[in-house]
Amino acid sequence: MVVPMAGLALLLGIGGSWAITESVEAVNDRILSAASQAIAESLAVEDGEITLDLPPSAFAMLEDAERDNVYYSISYGNTVISGYADLPKVELQAKPEGDVTFAKAEFRGRQIRIVAENRRLPRIDGLVTVQVAETMDARDRVVRQMLLTLALLEGLLIALSAILIPVAVRWGLSPLLRLRSEMDRRIASDFTPLPVAKVPAELRDFIGTFNSLLGRLDAAVQGMRRFTADASHQMRTPLSILRAHVAVLQKAKPGSEEAASSIADIDDATGRLQNLLVQLLALARAESAATVSEVMEPLDLVETARQVANDYAGLALRQKAKLQFYASADSIMARGHPALMVELLANLLDNAIRYNEPGKEVLVEVSIRDGMPTVSFEDSGPGIPVEDRERVFERFTRLQPERDKVGTGLGLSIVRTLAETMGAEVAIRDTTSGKGLKIEVAFRPVA
Repeated sequence: MVVPMAGLALLLGIGGSWAITESVEAVNDRILSAASQAIAESLAVEDGEITLDLPPSAFAMLEDAERDNVYYSISYGNTVISGYADLPKVELQAKPEGDVTFAKAEFRGRQIRIVAENRRLPRIDGLVTVQVAETMDARDRVVRQMLLTLALLEGLLIALSAILIPVAVRWGLSPLLRLRSEMDRRIASDFTPLPVAKVPAELRDFIGTFNSLLGRLDAAVQGMRRFTADASHQMRTPLSILRAHVAVLQKAKPGSEEAASSIADIDDATGRLQNLLVQLLALARAESAATVSEVMEPLDLVETARQVANDYAGLALRQKAKLQFYASADSIMARGHPALMVELLANLLDNAIRYNEPGKEVLVEVSIRDGMPTVSFEDSGPGIPVEDRERVFERFTRLQPERDKVGTGLGLSIVRTLAETMGAEVAIRDTTSGKGLKIEVAFRPVA
């Protein structure tokens, strides 16, 4: 910190030296010019000759305690009328009358400052030149004194900076040190926002951003805890069934009706457990995709939905559902991620087929609605009451768990997570017949 301050002081010193030199010279030049003008004003012409009545004030203004030497000369052409004949001449060519010219020269072994000007007198052809000079001892002395004062002040500034800057830095960082101490004392699961009341205004935006991060971490941890609790609860039932029927099989006679019933229940519980694990993995993939900036690209929504429908044609046959596909155009482009879009559409079609009434129609429709590329899935199942349409997007929510359907309550939660990742919107609509369920997904259009 001291080194940059020293560099800044050096720059200030250079600038200050230049300003002091120029200021001292300007002040003294004005006084020298006033003396020259006073002498020039005293010139007169009597009987065709130039006369001079030097006023005492002309040189009094140049006097100082150190008695700088003062010289002057008044010349007409090459003739010196009065003053020092050997005073160096200042070139005044092309200078109008009344304009002064300053110059530096050496006279009698000392540096002098000269001011010269031309004057035109009545009845005299040509110009009369007035020159006034003084030695520069007083100027140099004033410059040295001011530079010494400047150097002392800069040295004092550097010394004070070296003392006060560390104190100021420690004082300025004290709120952060208090916050660090508070964070060190917290337990790992404490995501309470940091207090901003005693934080300097410059740090409040930073603390606000950090608190926002803590809030997101808290939400993520709470979501993980709920997920773990719900998953363990959902897995407890099929695992209990497996353990119970394994115990029955150990006691039952091979080939007996009791053994066959236990094997069937074990197969059913294994299927439920397998489906649960598949859905849990799908949800984990959806949530991890939501935290990563996936690259969105233009995709043909008609082709993607048709491929998903073809993949689920076998399931529709086994569930005795009439799977229908309709597109309002040969190609409808939307922005999305290929793998995420396929998984989203597959989850919705899987739900529509599994919960459809046997022998009824399941319609997959791709169209443009309100300028948005949209896919809708309509079935003839039991539907969802209006008051429960938001709740079904929560994890492990099943409105009719007693129905004979293999499910986990994760499908629509996965759908919403995937849709939010791609900037799409999912909505539950009323069907035209008033029976069954219709879910629409509106994707972002291609600009």
